[in-house]
Amino acid sequence: MKNTISFFLNGTLKEIQVNAETTVLELLRNSLELNGIKEGCGEGDCGACTVVIGEVRDGKVHYKSAAGCLYLAAKLEGKHVITIEGLAEKEKLHPIQEAILKAHATQCGFCTPGVSLSILALYLERKNPTKEEFRRYLEGNLCRCTGYVSIRKVPEYLKELMVCSEDIRLKYLSETEEKQMNFIQEDIYADDGIHGFYSPVSEANLLEFLQNHPEFTEGNIRFLNGGSDVVVGIKKHGQHYRLLVDLSRIETLHKISVNKKSITLGGGVSLARMIDSVQDIFPEFSDTVLKMCSEQMRSIATVAGNIANASPVADTVPLLMAVDAILTINGPRGLRAIPVREFFKGYKKLAKQEEEWISAITIPLGEYNFIHFEKVSKRREVDISSVNSAIALKVENGIIKTAHVASGGVGATTLYMRNTSGFLRGREMKEETFSEAYETIAAEATPIGDVRGSAEYRKAVLQNLLMKHYLAYESSQEVDGHEA
Repeated sequence: MKNTISFFLNGTLKEIQVNAETTVLELLRNSLELNGIKEGCGEGDCGACTVVIGEVRDGKVHYKSAAGCLYLAAKLEGKHVITIEGLAEKEKLHPIQEAILKAHATQCGFCTPGVSLSILALYLERKNPTKEEFRRYLEGNLCRCTGYVSIRKVPEYLKELMVCSEDIRLKYLSETEEKQMNFIQEDIYADDGIHGFYSPVSEANLLEFLQNHPEFTEGNIRFLNGGSDVVVGIKKHGQHYRLLVDLSRIETLHKISVNKKSITLGGGVSLARMIDSVQDIFPEFSDTVLKMCSEQMRSIATVAGNIANASPVADTVPLLMAVDAILTINGPRGLRAIPVREFFKGYKKLAKQEEEWISAITIPLGEYNFIHFEKVSKRREVDISSVNSAIALKVENGIIKTAHVASGGVGATTLYMRNTSGFLRGREMKEETFSEAYETIAAEATPIGDVRGSAEYRKAVLQNLLMKHYLAYESSQEVDGHEA
């Protein structure tokens, strides 16, 4: 166990001691005087703080864009951070920078470093990205003075420059990747007496640490993986913790297992990895997560974190409730299983102890022939839901045999609509059935009014989303060539 972190920065090994609450943005700008990274929103929405992070997974170094304003520097152990200063080779621009220049895709330059690095992460991870993948990686980069039309032309100019994936790889990557692959991982524990940080490499080590440090209980400990919401709380709302426990280096939490009956996601699986891993077998889940945040956030935020944050408008939760997903909880009490439907006991209150964590999420497959998710927000992308809703149905011969509905934004927690689900079962799959369920679903909702909508508005939206589920089913039958 050590109290410093070792990581690579633009190909150079660094070893430093950092405060538990220091972000990558603060480390780069304040300590290392690399000022190409900028702070815009401080909440992971604008992309000005984007960096590229290379990390070892499954015997290979993978690259991702990440919001430096919400990524704790103490989490960098063994990783490779690439900043805008690491792109150009002396006076020679990197091909991505050259393409941005030729596309007239920069003006003031405040956003351009983040744009450049998002494109770099894309091409390092995907040799021949599609237009949709380019859009996905860039949707978290705001640029108010250049305009997005020019930025979207960058891939065309890369082709014009006859650039291939090998040209985009930085010269120091191969050597750095070899060093990363041989990097010896060990637990990190740093404590200045006010803020502590512990990063184990196994669940066994974590259990032993908790047993040896009973003082870190009863409000003194906070688990994190991506940590995006935790860091917003620290930086924006003064929510400090005596000890932050980083689960992101526990290899077993990054496993994804798929069989005919279920998908099991480790508690450390990021939203971005989930999108790509289950697209073919559970596309509804991938489509749901694509509506959440930006790639810089999805690359670090986890499915387990979206659940454990206990937000009433968390977008993955209604879908997981609808399909009856099961959480595996680990901690000093041992392993135990809790259905997602039973995990939320009140606003920000969970059916787990403070020293327990989500080890895995198991999602059943094949039980339903229609699954659908809807959300309403002020923006189509990179926004928080006002109301969201999910439904899972098994329809046979025009009769609803099985129905499960869950909704967020209409109560202190995401709600499994037990009465509405029961109302739909056994009825005909037709518009009138869903219209008749309006009163039932409205009675189950207990919304409050806030900046995203009044209580009355939320109830009306909830009813409308129920009908949108039916219309989506009807549309799916038409597409499949069946009668609606």
